[in-house]
Amino acid sequence: MNRMQPLSRPEILAVLKIARANSVRDHALLLLCFAHGMRASECGQLLLPDISTKDWTIRIKRVKGSLETLQILSANSECLLDERRLLTEWLALRVNDSPYLFPSRNKRGSLSRVQVYRMFRAYCEQAGTADTKRGVHALKHSLGQRMADGGCDVKEMRLALGHKSLSSLSTILRCGQSKRIDPGRLH
Repeated sequence: MNRMQPLSRPEILAVLKIARANSVRDHALLLLCFAHGMRASECGQLLLPDISTKDWTIRIKRVKGSLETLQILSANSECLLDERRLLTEWLALRVNDSPYLFPSRNKRGSLSRVQVYRMFRAYCEQAGTADTKRGVHALKHSLGQRMADGGCDVKEMRLALGHKSLSSLSTILRCGQSKRIDPGRLH
């Protein structure tokens, strides 16, 4: 069985570029999934009040017993990774009364985790991403691996990814092919 693998930075940028060419909504959704280590269902269920453009924060209501977190929405010189610019653009284009940040195409309900998964998988296929990297959860692993490779403190990683315990990080980091964190550092 092939294990899910994190995407490299060039792979993430390739997927985001294709999503951007297709839909500002899809690009914004996938960028938030990656930048905040969100599951497909968490991103699909984001409500408009979960985003504050006044202080540039996002409230993430995690599932599976994970922590609810309030995180900063970042500006970035790389246009494909600039959350603030992209969300400003998406909110200006979004013209319906749905309470969801990313309403489904029928404009009323939220995007289901299956819809988000299919969307991401389609963009990955177009970008030529390996099959082991085509699940939305690979974005969470990608963020965790990037943080680990950058020398981020494991407690900071735990909060960024919404984990209640440090031991759950070992699953995310085991999937990476580059530098690993010693599981002994997780306690």
